[in-house]
Amino acid sequence: MAFSPTTIATQTTSARDPRELYEIKQKAVKYYNDNGVPNKMEDVLNTMFYDNPNDVFGYLANYFEKFATTSTISKVKAREAYDSKGQATVQTEVFCTVKNNLRLSATVVSPSPNSHLPDNTKPEDREADDTERQNSVTAAVNILNTDLNNRLTGLDPAQQQEVDDVVSKFYAELQTAEEERLAKEAEAAATEEGSTKDVETASQASGSKGKQPKSASKKGGKSQMSVAVPMEPTEKFLPGASAVNAMSRAASVAAAHIQQIPVFQHIAGLRFTEAPFEMTIPSPMVTIIQSGRAALGKSNCVKEFMVVPKPGMPLSQSLPLIQKIYNYVGKSLFTKSGVAAKLTNDIGAFCPTFDRPEQGLDLLQEAITQSELTVGEDFFLAINCAAYEIFDYEKGKYELLTGQAKVADDVVEFWVELLGRYPSVIAVIDPLRKQEKEHWMRLSDRISDQCFVVGSHTYARPGLLKEEELTPDFVTSGIVLSLDRLNTVSDTIQVAKKLQDADNQVIMSCCYGETTDTFLADFAVGVKARFLKVGAPARGERTAQINRLLQIEGMLEMSGRLAAQGEFKFPHITPPPLPEPEEGEEDVAKKDVTPRKK
Repeated sequence: MAFSPTTIATQTTSARDPRELYEIKQKAVKYYNDNGVPNKMEDVLNTMFYDNPNDVFGYLANYFEKFATTSTISKVKAREAYDSKGQATVQTEVFCTVKNNLRLSATVVSPSPNSHLPDNTKPEDREADDTERQNSVTAAVNILNTDLNNRLTGLDPAQQQEVDDVVSKFYAELQTAEEERLAKEAEAAATEEGSTKDVETASQASGSKGKQPKSASKKGGKSQMSVAVPMEPTEKFLPGASAVNAMSRAASVAAAHIQQIPVFQHIAGLRFTEAPFEMTIPSPMVTIIQSGRAALGKSNCVKEFMVVPKPGMPLSQSLPLIQKIYNYVGKSLFTKSGVAAKLTNDIGAFCPTFDRPEQGLDLLQEAITQSELTVGEDFFLAINCAAYEIFDYEKGKYELLTGQAKVADDVVEFWVELLGRYPSVIAVIDPLRKQEKEHWMRLSDRISDQCFVVGSHTYARPGLLKEEELTPDFVTSGIVLSLDRLNTVSDTIQVAKKLQDADNQVIMSCCYGETTDTFLADFAVGVKARFLKVGAPARGERTAQINRLLQIEGMLEMSGRLAAQGEFKFPHITPPPLPEPEEGEEDVAKKDVTPRKK
C-alpha cells in the first residue's frame, strides 16, 4: 500500500537535493513506525471494510481515540460566584489538554459551607461569620488561580486520589505555616508579658514593706455547684479552605467529561473495585417543615420534619406525591394563619409556630392521609433533632421546649415516649450530642429496632473520620455526609464505604447555601447512598438536584440498569457491656443491696 512518508518527502520542496529528501523520508518512516501508525492503519482499514460503517471518518475517529495520550489538567481558573442565599461562593473551571487541544472540561459552582452556628445565633456573631465566609471565598479563588493551578498542571483528573492528595497537602502546608506563625506570636507575647510582670512585682515589693496582707473575707452560706458545660471545640478553618472541595469536585466532573461517561458512573468507578451494572436511586428525604430553637413557638426539639417515600417506589412516582403533601401543608397553614404562615425559608420549608413536636408530626400525617396515601406504608416520616443546637451550656441541659430544660436521662425518655406514639418515623438525626455517648447508646438500644439512629454533627468531617476507629461505645445506623470545605471526593467516598460496611445508611445532604450545580445528585447515586436530603421540593437549587435524579433514573431505566431499593432493615444497636467491677467493689455492692432488719 502507498505510504505517506514518500508523499511527505516529495512534497517538501522540489529544490531540495536527493540526499536531503532521502533523510526526510527516513525520519518520517521512523516517526510513524515508532508510533505504530502503519500497523494500526492497516488494522482499522481491514476491520472497517468488513464492518461497513455509514460514517467512515467517525469510525476512524473512534478507533484512534483509544490510542490518544492521557488527557491532563492544563489550567485551573476560579472566580467568585453566588449561592441560593446570595452569599459568595467559588466557581471553578478546569481546562484539560485533550487530543492536542485545550478544552474546558468542567465548570463547578460549589455551595457555601454549612455554618456551624445555630439558627438562633446573635446578629453580631452572624455578621462575623459572613465576613469570614467572604474572606474565605476570596482566598480560595486566589489559591485556585495560583498555587493549585501550578501544582495540578500535568495531572490526570481521573486520578482522583492523586488530585485530592495534592490539594490536601497544600492546605496542610498552609496550616503548618499558620501554626508556626501563631506559636511565634504567642512566644513573643509571653516574653513581653514576663518582662512586664517582673517590673510590677519589684514595684509592689518596694511599696508593700511593713504592710500586712488582707485576709480574704469568707461569706456564709452553702457553695453553689456550677453545672455549666464547656463549649465544644470546633475546628478552625483557614481562609481558602473551600478551595479543597471545589477543586476535588471539578476534577471529578472533568474526568467524567473526558471519558464521555455520566458523573455518577465515574463516581461509582471510584467507590467500587468494579463499577456495578445495576444501580439504585437514593430515596429523597424531603423537608416539609422547619422548626427548632430559632422558630416561633415553644417547641425546640425538632429542627426539620421530613417525609420519605416507601422503599422501591420509583422517583417519577414519589415526587408528584411529595409535591402533593407539600402543597397540602401550605394550604393548611394558609387556612389557619393567613399568608404569613405559608412563607418559606432558605431551603424552601414552611416555618409555622409549634408549641409541641406532635403538631408537626400530626400535620405531616394528615397531609399524607389527605393525599390518599397510608402513613407508615406509602410514606414515612423523618426528623432532624439537631441536639447540639438546643443544648444550654450554662445549664448543662437540653431545652426541648422553651423554659423546660432537661438532662440527658430525661431526653432519652422523651424520645422513647414520642417515637413510641409515632411508629411511622423511620429516621432520627442527632437526638443527642455525641458527648452523651452512654445516653446515645441507651436511646439507640430502645428505638433502633423501629428507626435509623443517624449521626450528623456527631461525626467529624470525612478527612478526620476516615482515620478514626469505629468503637462500640458510640454506634449509629446512619450518617449524614455533605460536600463542602475540606471534604474531598476521595475522603467522602472512603468514609461512605467505611460506614456502609458497618451497616450504616448513607445520607448525602445539600448545604444550606446550595447552588444549582447537580454534582451532589450524581455523587449520591455513585456511592449508593440510601437517601438524598435535599431540603424542600421548591426553589431552583433544590429542584435542580431532584430533576437530575429523575434524569439519572431515566438513563438507568433505559439501559436496563435500574434496581429498586430494598426494604428498610433497622439493625439493633446494643450498648457495650458495663465494665467489670474492680476488686473490692463487689463486696460493697453486696452490702448496698442487703435488706435492712426492721
